[in-house]
Amino acid sequence: MSRYFSKIVVASLMALGLAGSMTEAAGGTIGTYNLTICADYVNYPVWLPPNMTIAMTEAYLTAQGMNATNLALLQTFPSCMSPYLEYVCSSAFPRVVNTTTPGVYDVDFACKSNCETVVQQCSAVMAEAGMSSKVPNCTAAIPSSLITVPPNGVLFQPNGSCNAVTSLSGGSTPGAGTNTGNQTASCGGAASIFTPDTFQGPGGTTTNAEYCTAGCCLKCPVQYSLYREGALETGFKITNYTRAVSMVLSFILMMSYICLPDKRSHPSALILFFAICVFLFSVVVIFPLVNTRAMQCADLINPSTQQNNLKCAIQGAILVFASVSTCAWCSALIINLHLHTVWNSAWFAKKYWLLHMVCWGFAIAVTAVALGLGEIKWEYATLCLISQDKAPAIFFYPMAAMIFPAFLIHIATFFHIARISAQAGSESETMSRSTLSAGAAAMISHRRHVMMAIRIQWRAAVMAICAILSVTFYWLFYFIQLGKISPENMKTPLMGFVKCIVSGTPHDTCADQLAPHLPPYGLMIAAEELVSLIGTIIFIVFFKPALLSEWADWFGSVGYLLRGKRQMKKEQDQFFVI
Repeated sequence: MSRYFSKIVVASLMALGLAGSMTEAAGGTIGTYNLTICADYVNYPVWLPPNMTIAMTEAYLTAQGMNATNLALLQTFPSCMSPYLEYVCSSAFPRVVNTTTPGVYDVDFACKSNCETVVQQCSAVMAEAGMSSKVPNCTAAIPSSLITVPPNGVLFQPNGSCNAVTSLSGGSTPGAGTNTGNQTASCGGAASIFTPDTFQGPGGTTTNAEYCTAGCCLKCPVQYSLYREGALETGFKITNYTRAVSMVLSFILMMSYICLPDKRSHPSALILFFAICVFLFSVVVIFPLVNTRAMQCADLINPSTQQNNLKCAIQGAILVFASVSTCAWCSALIINLHLHTVWNSAWFAKKYWLLHMVCWGFAIAVTAVALGLGEIKWEYATLCLISQDKAPAIFFYPMAAMIFPAFLIHIATFFHIARISAQAGSESETMSRSTLSAGAAAMISHRRHVMMAIRIQWRAAVMAICAILSVTFYWLFYFIQLGKISPENMKTPLMGFVKCIVSGTPHDTCADQLAPHLPPYGLMIAAEELVSLIGTIIFIVFFKPALLSEWADWFGSVGYLLRGKRQMKKEQDQFFVI
């Protein structure tokens, strides 16, 4: 999201257009500039073509975009601000220079050096905004002079014989005297989504073009600036707390299947491995809980990647591994349920070596590819994951190759259960087996097996459905909603958002105007909340009341062993007391 937003910031600046024009060359008058736009640049006698006034020229500049709002916007890009206004003002208001002959004067037009400075400082901005045609051609005639000095106009003039203008206040107050309201004097101030560029290169250029331009950078995390103030902080804080609860509950469930003796056999072992994966999936919340921004951002400007933030690399690798392995062991549970229920087979009970190779091995392979390609980075919510560009190929499609076939198998299993249940309800099974044929007896036996299987493994079935629905909902949100922030879709809306912010409009008002072009806030939080609930859901499904008594027996056994030999001998001697 953030990299797309950065390309739009300066597009608003380019909407200002080029300098104004004059009308005729013959004759003309001398005027004194006393208006607003160029008040910080023009303090000399101005040449006015016939039938033109300073007010008319000023009005034309305003119509071309040099208004209070755009002047405020211009101030957020210091490296382009002063050169651009020097170019505009020197072109629109040529300088009158007295000569030694009374009543005769010369007119100095814009300097070629001013034009070249604009090209150097602002051409990258224009290119990013798709407005390269607006870059002035410093070897051609001054655009406005084609009208005022027809037919060929006047070329940009060499230094020493041109209208060289500079800011009277060092470039800090363009449009001095203009009632522009809440203008910002720097990249900070009212427009708090900006910060000064610390990556300046030669000639005022930036070495961080993805997030910086014209002397200003977007603060990290950028996406937080696009919604109402504090909205994403609050929403993602709630989802982090939800994931923390899931971490604790999945840890309890995991330890139950590790420590309790009767939970180590097939198919309970499948649930154990699934619980381990869900715990790893939830435990990554520790990173943003400690310091959310340190997880998201490597510094004030750059978002975290595996290259610039070791914590991001570690957390992202754990999350990728846990996500893929969770889907793998969930698929194993579904297939095991199908084999046991439909085919009365416990094939997986003797093939755990194969399950470990496939489930853990596949998760390790996906994680290794993501790390090897350097694609672990922060782009969304509070956790590092695979970049949005590469996530489908590296992350989502491999998981879909496991989870969707498993879901189809799950549906087939439930159709089989429904069919068997319907047959069991329509036929009486109370007659003696001796009166039945061998085929009928086998059918009845299979029905009883199916009903027993679903009574035993319904928890695994419910868990698999919940996990699949949660992951599917997140995928749908990712593919459908996050596409809204593509550069093509966001270019115009974000241009308006930046102009709204720097003009002094309250942030929430600007965010509301941008909201229709962004993923819905409620849906974004719901998608994150749903996957954060997975640990809680499996705890509710699997932690039955019987586990409490089993834990009580386990603690009683441990306590008995810790009492010491003397107490144990005393209790053993009681068997000999009559």
